Amino acid sequence: MEQKCKTVVVAVDESEESMDALLWACKYLLPAQCPHGDGTPQQLCKFILVHVQPDICFVAGPAYMVSEDVVNIMEIEARRTTQKIFKRALCICRDSNVKAETEVFVGDVKQRLCEAAGKLGADFLVMGSHGHGFFKRVIMGSLSDYCCQNAACPVVVVNKNVCNNIKRW
Repeated sequence: MEQKCKTVVVAVDESEESMDALLWACKYLLPAQCPHGDGTPQQLCKFILVHVQPDICFVAGPAYMVSEDVVNIMEIEARRTTQKIFKRALCICRDSNVKAETEVFVGDVKQRLCEAAGKLGADFLVMGSHGHGFFKRVIMGSLSDYCCQNAACPVVVVNKNVCNNIKRW
């Protein structure tokens, strides 16, 4: 019986927590590999790494204008940061024998991650957790809480304790 290919979307950013969540996803969501007729492993999950770049916009009063050159420099830096994040994430995938695609979205991280999961047909959205305490979550909000409530697919939140155990194995 042929299994349906699952689509796993993994949110990645500069944080260790997101890279640990990716490592967890590579280790635990991909053991379901079966051999082709020639004995080579077949990846049954489609892995898509998603990074959300913040909008480069300014709210400024009439006395302050940002030059186009400054905006261009900020856009170039955002692209460099994204490339660096994907390079690191793809190394983790390669070391785990996982083929992955990359996608970039721009805007509010919470909204765009949920949108990405829907657009990409995700069966799972995997993300790391910074493990902020109650008061910090109340003030800043929680990305993982938002995605759990608003994504159109199940959200797997990989916390620090799980990540610490993975590194020991």
